[in-house]
Amino acid sequence: MSILMLLAAFGGGVFAASIGALPAFIMTGVFAIVGAVANMCGATDAGNILVNYIAFGSFFGPHISFAAGVAAAAYAKKKGISDNGADIATACAGYNAPDVLLIGGVFGVIGFLFKELVVANLFAGTISARLVTDAPGFTVFCSGLLVRIIFGGKLRTGDKVTSGGSAFTNTIVIGISYSLMIAGVYCAAVQAGVPVDAFGGSYHVLVFGLAAVGLFFAEMGQPFYGCHHIVIIAAEATVQSYNTTGSLWTALIMGVIFGTISAIICDVEGALINSGTDSHIDGPATAILIMTFAVNACFPA
Repeated sequence: MSILMLLAAFGGGVFAASIGALPAFIMTGVFAIVGAVANMCGATDAGNILVNYIAFGSFFGPHISFAAGVAAAAYAKKKGISDNGADIATACAGYNAPDVLLIGGVFGVIGFLFKELVVANLFAGTISARLVTDAPGFTVFCSGLLVRIIFGGKLRTGDKVTSGGSAFTNTIVIGISYSLMIAGVYCAAVQAGVPVDAFGGSYHVLVFGLAAVGLFFAEMGQPFYGCHHIVIIAAEATVQSYNTTGSLWTALIMGVIFGTISAIICDVEGALINSGTDSHIDGPATAILIMTFAVNACFPA
């Protein structure tokens, strides 16, 4: 564990809180895209810096930046300067409250330590290749729970298991269709002779970044459907099942199945524990941590 990166995580947390959790996550997507493309083009040194140190490091790593923004927003409501502790779109620097920003820094450090000391030692293949999850997703979920406990609010905020009605049907249609797109593009590219290692190794990072950048439209007030939990899981399931089975049709089917289940998990989480205004417990992060476990249990990388 790098002490320098730990110190940077505090600054990264303050920075993310100042610009807002969602804008910080959008920036994660920007650098994830650039880093993934660099890796696909063979510029592995540049790709490593962009992906591991900026997109998913102490700069914009969701376990630091997004988690910090979530904590700052919840604290701002508890302090009485915000009406909505689950508001992840607003830049907290506008409150002119230094303690709100410092809370972001503290949770940036908490996120860094949780990832390095817990996830890296227990759920990163150190125990078993089948016991692996997404470190940022796991950390964002646990950090969100900690925020809810510390700053107040009921754990269960809804009285339904799913969004219900046409909203849930919409989730199913999007889950299947988006997953089919992600799996289909990968399988078609491999069938056409694209180098599997260069493409597959960064495909999930690329599509995650594209979905994260798409949240710019949500930040602008459009009803954009957040889908990073669908596309990254569909990509991981497609790539890893193909690497295991060698069958493109199996990979296509697995991508659709796992991506759609991820969409449903996020919908359920939103209905049960993320429908209030006290704080934000991220549905996509919840789905990603669960389904990354599932993908690796079935198709270890």
